[in-house]
Amino acid sequence: MAKIPIGIQMYTVREQLAEDPVGTLKALGDIGYAGVEGGAPQGMTTEEFLKVVADNGMQVIGGGASAWDLQNDIQKVVDNCGALGVSSVMMGFGSNLSTDEWKAAVAGLAEGAANAASNGIRVLYHNHAHELEQTVGDETCLDYLLSTIPASDIGAELDVYWVQTGGKNPGEYIRKYVGRTPFLHIKDRAPSPADEECPFAEVGHGILDWDDVFTSAEAQPGVEWYIVEQDRWTRPPIECARMSFDYLASRGMA
Repeated sequence: MAKIPIGIQMYTVREQLAEDPVGTLKALGDIGYAGVEGGAPQGMTTEEFLKVVADNGMQVIGGGASAWDLQNDIQKVVDNCGALGVSSVMMGFGSNLSTDEWKAAVAGLAEGAANAASNGIRVLYHNHAHELEQTVGDETCLDYLLSTIPASDIGAELDVYWVQTGGKNPGEYIRKYVGRTPFLHIKDRAPSPADEECPFAEVGHGILDWDDVFTSAEAQPGVEWYIVEQDRWTRPPIECARMSFDYLASRGMA
């Protein structure tokens, strides 16, 4: 089986991108990342961004879109994807929605995801913890969304950290949505008591069961990218990105 390539969500290095976008993208390429998720950082045109990404041996994996644009301005999404040269967009909903609000949001997203699919764009839902903690009937909110909207119109961009934080087993969710999780967000949770200072950790340096995560992902068809992400840090973010990549390389994944 071919190795699943490793990309990085640029939110991980957002502060460095704001200060030095060219140098930061070069650093990510030098570490060994094969792709970046997201659009051009502030101060850089899309054309400049794509050139720097390509010059450093990487590619853009996917972009983002709002549920509103998917439903009401699909041409904007199509144009953004065309400019980036991608066909996948990530989106998500905020927390604190009531059951009725969640149902209404999912109904709207179903329409938007169908719009996207008819234009050759794949919508991927990125979860946080609240979709696993809250329920609609006897389903978690995430399960309700993915059972309501057909797989032909929406996939999952499971974030294993947030699945774990939401009280569920990441490996079980990967297995549950076999063939429906092309992008897998991988981040780790700091062990106690370090999580009191910062709950996030570099991949392989926390408490997640990576053997189960990767065995589950690699036993199924359809996982196209592992995407490293770290929301907060206790050291320079580029160092965090390197530590996560080095761990994956130590497993023979890079």
